[in-house]
Amino acid sequence: MTKPAASKPSANRPPSNIENAHISWQEDGAPYSPDYDDVYFSRQGGMAETDHVFLTANNLQARWRTADQHPDAGVFTIAELGFGTGLNFLSCWRLWQQTACKRLRLHFISCEKHPLSVDALHQALSQWPELSDLSVQLLSHYPDHSGGYHRLLLRAGNNQSNRVVLDLYYGDALTLLQQQSSAQARVDAWFLDGFSPAHNPDLWSDAMLAGIAALSRPGTTLSSYSVTGRVVRALRVLDFDVEKRPGFGAKRQMLFARKAQAPDSPPEPSLTNNVQHAVVIGAGLAGATVARALADRGIRVTVLEQLPAIARGASGNAQAIVQMRLNRQADTHWQFHLHSYLFALRYYRDLAAISDNAIAWHSCGVLTLDSAYTNTRHQAGNAARRREPDAYAHYPTRLLRRVSAGESREICGIDLTEDGYLQPQGGWLNPAATCRVCLEHPLITVRRNVRVAAISNNAGRWQCLDDHQQPMSDSDVLVVANSYLAREFQQSATYPVTALRGQITEVAASDASAALKMVVCTERYLAPANSDGLHCIGASYVKNSTATDLSENEQAENLEKSALIRQPVNLGAPAGLSGRASVRGGSGDYMPIAGVVPDPDLDGTDPAPLPGLFISTGHGSHGTASCPILAEHIACLALAEASPLPVALAECIAPMRFIRRQRRRQLKSN
Repeated sequence: MTKPAASKPSANRPPSNIENAHISWQEDGAPYSPDYDDVYFSRQGGMAETDHVFLTANNLQARWRTADQHPDAGVFTIAELGFGTGLNFLSCWRLWQQTACKRLRLHFISCEKHPLSVDALHQALSQWPELSDLSVQLLSHYPDHSGGYHRLLLRAGNNQSNRVVLDLYYGDALTLLQQQSSAQARVDAWFLDGFSPAHNPDLWSDAMLAGIAALSRPGTTLSSYSVTGRVVRALRVLDFDVEKRPGFGAKRQMLFARKAQAPDSPPEPSLTNNVQHAVVIGAGLAGATVARALADRGIRVTVLEQLPAIARGASGNAQAIVQMRLNRQADTHWQFHLHSYLFALRYYRDLAAISDNAIAWHSCGVLTLDSAYTNTRHQAGNAARRREPDAYAHYPTRLLRRVSAGESREICGIDLTEDGYLQPQGGWLNPAATCRVCLEHPLITVRRNVRVAAISNNAGRWQCLDDHQQPMSDSDVLVVANSYLAREFQQSATYPVTALRGQITEVAASDASAALKMVVCTERYLAPANSDGLHCIGASYVKNSTATDLSENEQAENLEKSALIRQPVNLGAPAGLSGRASVRGGSGDYMPIAGVVPDPDLDGTDPAPLPGLFISTGHGSHGTASCPILAEHIACLALAEASPLPVALAECIAPMRFIRRQRRRQLKSN
């Protein structure tokens, strides 16, 4: 069995870094938990036990085939208490592949308080060579650090279809399940596979079982190896029909339960989705990623772009840096930036794999020198605090570590005179190419040179209107993803998205610059040369400017503020103006604005949302990290699926936060 533990719900705060499982290896190679005095799977055959207790008991294959016959099949969600070695998940994934559903999608959620380390997981999974092709995929994406939600998008090989979504919840199971931000999301089958109730009673508590019931729909099934009387009685009180069935191996009985369902209710009532068509305004990275997230769920998407080509705004630069925005406090913003970065790394690796790296993803590392924070007196104080030994102790060292100037040649290939912080998994990509790859999907249509003057709701359908107030589109779902221009629409006009002009400078590579192994940041960043033999240096930062002509002053500023890292590789100034200027949108509190759009015409601190209207904007200079996870979040909210963001993280980027702040100020002033 496996080993998460549920306890009393804690405050709605980000979980701290987790502790990996302590493993003892038995003579037969099986993992054993000395902390819980229990095995991870039956010694009489782990895969056979999984098939009997979970796959067959829940009648998964037949249910999948039935649901897949519906022309608007949606998602089948399985939730598991106890990821452990991942055997249940991998066996389920293999059965899913064998079933070969054409429409239905699979979403697997698994809670784990003490995840195995990557090395321990690799050793455990080596016992099942028949699962090796799937194990390789899991191991390449698997995180073994950092509490909270981790979303993994998995495929067998480079197969673009039949994607499986795996959510790993690291921490207290009950707390994390209760923090799901998609209020309408429900589970179709539960695998209760934690360590035995005698050794891990919290995971089988009345509160945990009540939480399971709250997330179940009529007809949801549940199975477990345990038939403890208290669990059986509690499930019956919670409106489950409970059976004791023949167990596996030496276990005489196992448990099966089904949430009570009205006799005239159709089977699997909400495995279909009611969204047929979505419109996305904007073909930059925010719009392209959300369009792809919806299309990957079988939704027909139309993207409206007012410029002649996609990614002509801030997403049109030749190089964009993928790095984690750092927070000195282990708060909600820290966790959002951490998890959006982790998801982005997995997202771009996956996108590179299915596109033959058309996105030019280079996970080369990002080194940020201390001088990146010293261009003002306020930032100089921040820089001093960043140099404190424990300034970022809340980050896993494999994601962020302090490096000295003396290490710089070995780390980044050039001699530097400053210490800094290394993000070894960060890197750079081509954002315009990334947008193009995201939009290359048979369900996505891009319309260019289309200016949306206004949006309106007509009988529950969203319409985009032209300059003559004539409808150009009609859809179930509308996503506003056009950066600072979102303020032109009445429904999103109040959100503080500021136009931020940024100019990059392009410099031809030198013989010495080939030594640069990674992105290095001081007051400007310098990226390794791209396929055109050019280094990007950037970017300037000019508030409330929408001009896109190149500026000599800004180019000179870019060169001056990158001198520390240009000089060691003999990069001089270009012969003339060389580069690109574009405008990004930044929010008033430096956090993205994404999620459902509240009705601005309703009173109250928490006005009801406008059904079917979503927004993704205000990403600022970290859009490469934040856009992918927020695209998933929006798609899940639109289709009532479990989101990759818990409530605290969803609220810190939700449009509602500005309305709450404004109305609290109004109450105080009155």
